[in-house]
Amino acid sequence: MSHQQSEHTLLPSKYGSQQQTLKLVTIGRRSGLRHIVELRFAMIREEFFVISGRRQSDWVLNALAKEGANIRIGNLAFQVSVHVASPRDEDQVLDLYVTKYGSRIVKEWYSRPDTFLVLRPLGPPSKTKVPSEVDATQEFEQWRQERPDYYQAVNDAFNSAADDYDYTISHNFINTWIRKRSIRELLDVATREDVLLEIGCGTGAEAVEICKHVKGIVATDVSERMLEIFSKKVHARRLSGKISVTRARASEIGKVRRLLPKGSVRIAYSFNGALNCEPQIHEVPIELASIIQPNGYFLCSVRNTLCVSEMIAHAVSLQFDKLDPRKKQPLMVSVGGLNIPAYYYSPWTFQGLFQQYFRLEKTIGLPSILPPAYLNEYYLKLRRATSVLERIDQAISRFTPFNKFGDQTLFVFRRRD
Repeated sequence: MSHQQSEHTLLPSKYGSQQQTLKLVTIGRRSGLRHIVELRFAMIREEFFVISGRRQSDWVLNALAKEGANIRIGNLAFQVSVHVASPRDEDQVLDLYVTKYGSRIVKEWYSRPDTFLVLRPLGPPSKTKVPSEVDATQEFEQWRQERPDYYQAVNDAFNSAADDYDYTISHNFINTWIRKRSIRELLDVATREDVLLEIGCGTGAEAVEICKHVKGIVATDVSERMLEIFSKKVHARRLSGKISVTRARASEIGKVRRLLPKGSVRIAYSFNGALNCEPQIHEVPIELASIIQPNGYFLCSVRNTLCVSEMIAHAVSLQFDKLDPRKKQPLMVSVGGLNIPAYYYSPWTFQGLFQQYFRLEKTIGLPSILPPAYLNEYYLKLRRATSVLERIDQAISRFTPFNKFGDQTLFVFRRRD
């Protein structure tokens, strides 16, 4: 047996005994979009077995339609063939589930299993580990010498992250919590008759939700792949009449005027730090002032230079070398495994950039006392004891000083007359 065959044979069972779940990656039958689900599994004969309660689940139908998929387990990825398991394997799979996960889990989730699938590796695995945003491997000066075109670098990084972006955000509790808070603030000022402008739409998760409450959205981003995925969503969900998607960077946002009703909007927004990836930030207020109507709104969330909850989390973990990780600007971050600089701001500095054209209505810590999203895994381990912090955060995040020292600050600006 060759070394490659030996690795192929041994690795699945080795990792199957160590991991509790796998991620199954399929391609949507109609949308053509990647669909990722996290599943419990058992192993027989070096093959992965998974159970679905419904044969009509999208991931089941996608996998069977292609008779293939990808799975990720730990830091490894396998290409697999997908077939319905034989009846003789079903009882054994259920027994293995009981052994691995306990009878309570099996009774609660798999008491009426509908479909058993076998995922058969087609070859040896590949490595898949992608660094988190704090795992950048370059200093800014080194990066600048190698990548002089900032916007192309940002495009490449977010292109690289795009296929997993929806899964990554939706499976991060703190990111989801931030997203809901941001949308709530936006809908407080929006009406059913508004057409909104979004800067940094990504794969369109916010816009798809927000468009239910407004007349339409013009969504922009710098990443070609993000926009490609979003466009497929718009088509698949029949939203072409409500959402238009175009490529534009924030410092040249005035160029989308032709897509706006009568060349202007009452409300524009930019969430989750998209403006931290705009090196010409001083151009953004000027551009926005040219297309936002007098007394109109601009809502945006921007990463802060000082995050107290981050400092506390590192102090409790005795990571004293990370107490002030945002001190040096720009901060190098990892997006899709690629390094890019991000420009963080103090709330006072960022407010000052906009004061000529906009007046500040309110600032909100986002979050104010919960940790940053990259610490989500640690927060969830303690959440039974700390979930009260979420209610406290919502109650105090509008008040000084709590609205100034969170991971992000959400600004609500009003266009001057």
